Amino acid sequence: MQQKLWEQVQRQVQAADGSPIRKWVGIAVAVGVVYFLAARLSLLLLTPTGVAVFWPAAGISSGILIALGRPARWPVAIGVIAADICALTGDRSVLSSGIFTLSAAGEPLLIAWIIERSIGSNFNLGRLRHVLVFVVATIVGTAVSGIGGTLGYKLGYTPDESAWTAWRQWVASDAIGVIAVAPLIIGVVAALRTPPSRRELLEGAVALTGVAAIAGMAIFLVPADWWEKTVPVVLLFPVLLWVAARCRPVFAAAAVFIVSFIVIATVTLGVGNYGDNYPSIDDDIMSAQITIVGTALCALILSSLFAERREYEERQKILMAELDHRVKNVLARVAAVAESTRHDGCSIDEFIRSYNGRIQSMAAAHTLLSETGWHGADLSALVSSQLAPYATDANVTIAGTDIMLGASATQALAIVLHELVTNAVKYGALSIPGGRVSVSWERKLNGSAAENLSLVWREVGGPPVAPEIQSGYGTGLIRELIPHELGGKVDLVFGSEGACCRIELPFEDVSRES
Repeated sequence: MQQKLWEQVQRQVQAADGSPIRKWVGIAVAVGVVYFLAARLSLLLLTPTGVAVFWPAAGISSGILIALGRPARWPVAIGVIAADICALTGDRSVLSSGIFTLSAAGEPLLIAWIIERSIGSNFNLGRLRHVLVFVVATIVGTAVSGIGGTLGYKLGYTPDESAWTAWRQWVASDAIGVIAVAPLIIGVVAALRTPPSRRELLEGAVALTGVAAIAGMAIFLVPADWWEKTVPVVLLFPVLLWVAARCRPVFAAAAVFIVSFIVIATVTLGVGNYGDNYPSIDDDIMSAQITIVGTALCALILSSLFAERREYEERQKILMAELDHRVKNVLARVAAVAESTRHDGCSIDEFIRSYNGRIQSMAAAHTLLSETGWHGADLSALVSSQLAPYATDANVTIAGTDIMLGASATQALAIVLHELVTNAVKYGALSIPGGRVSVSWERKLNGSAAENLSLVWREVGGPPVAPEIQSGYGTGLIRELIPHELGGKVDLVFGSEGACCRIELPFEDVSRES
């Protein structure tokens, strides 16, 4: 295991001239410094058992690890261990400090692991399922780390304190720290990758100012008798709804952080309604924790719901634009088929038969594309659908590797195959008993690193080929459509043994969706 890890590190170093090491060292140092400052700040407010009521350091480590992904787990763990040792040295025994440090380092690793196992590496605050998984992972991660924390308290810090009380206070402080701080870090990292617009920044800043103002007024200006009957989250709900509905999730996360900071500051200083209306610090702490958790759940869930709605509406706009584009293309093809069929100089009955056959070939291609949501069509299914009205086990052979065609290639090849089938039915191997058609294809190099799709249509056992069919619209379409639309090559030969058509296409263009 160690050998494999070392080999991976060496490959990263060789690939980027040492930059990954500098990057991860920088992350470890940054996590350590910020974690240390947050931990020291949290130690200003402790319960009688010595547990901090709010531990934002847990949110910092968890948020960074979730935002940066699995490669950051070792830098984050090392930074947390170093910072925790420095922050806790002096007021705890070596044994309890060691247990606390290991529990603190394992907590973000467990939370991030649960999230990755549940939803993958692309965590997004704009998904309701992701937010709910984040909350569950936070509860599980802090509950497990709380077992280690409780053990540390019982063995080396406050052995007379109830284990249940110590565990409950540890879980509450760490869980609130993660829920209040981690989403802000995750949202900021996402915003750096995809910056918000100037309008959104301005509106978000105004909304966050409103959040801070309402939180401050609720704590300092609401009369005492109102405060006892009103949950602060109720007063904050309208402005939280504004942030969630109008801005991306990072602003909702920022609102949660602002409210948490104001609430903890007032509880710590014992000012405002938190200091005046509760008989004990325990009541202040309980009220503050309820306010933070309620605000966080309200803001994050609303934000994810509105983000999903905005994404859905944007996706619908894209789908409508794509549908409009495709419908226009289909109508243009239908008009072109009608015009070209008219130029064949046939009778009305022959025109209707030819026109209907070409429209049906286009419909068969569209059916195959619709089955995959227009992500492509299987080449074997396309060939089979075009030959289906005339094929039997005795007269048709289809062979080739599994290849998915893009939308453009599917439509163009459907038209060409239809013309080949039509010629074979009228004049070639499918016009008499005993005639055979074989269709085969393969991927092969075209002399360089690029690949081609090579498709061969071959007829044998048919009647002697009539020279006049070589100059019709259908044969012209076979020769010209593929080079024009897909940049390929077509070699159509009417030999003594029957028609043979070789089609060469750049595979990159063939597999492209549109």
